[in-house]
Amino acid sequence: MNPGNAVMHQKKRELQVAQTGLLLGMALVFQIFFARFMQPVVGPLVNMTLILSVLMVGKQGAMMIGFMTPMLAYILGIMPLFPVVPLVILGNTTYVLLFDRTQRINGYVAVVISALGKFGVMTLGIQFVVPLFLPQVPSMITTAFMFPQLYTALIGGGFALLLYKKIPHKG
Repeated sequence: MNPGNAVMHQKKRELQVAQTGLLLGMALVFQIFFARFMQPVVGPLVNMTLILSVLMVGKQGAMMIGFMTPMLAYILGIMPLFPVVPLVILGNTTYVLLFDRTQRINGYVAVVISALGKFGVMTLGIQFVVPLFLPQVPSMITTAFMFPQLYTALIGGGFALLLYKKIPHKG
């Protein structure tokens, strides 16, 4: 590899790591400082961050953020039940991967597809998988992990696409 290309690649990688850290920080600020508003506000903001992350740093960085946010929410006491943490991680991963795979078709279509995928994974998980580990899933938790996941993913994804158009970037 040409030394100039290696330096440019290293700088690009450093920028990507820095942007991933900033996006993770943004998601954590949303979770911590808007926690009292709960899912109707925090959900769209975190989902917006996940889609922005795919667009800005790629699917690997976005998946890392999708993994870290529920883990840190549990550690900080924002998400009270550990058995739902892996479900949220799986839902976030589905959201990120489906958006990454379909965004070339049309961003808004990709948001709908990825939101439906996340909704499906989380609905099936809360109904059939989580009860294996938590036999008495509180109805409030069950409700929060079904249809609200769909609309928070749709709203957050839509916001992300609108915001991304306003962010200066190359390409």
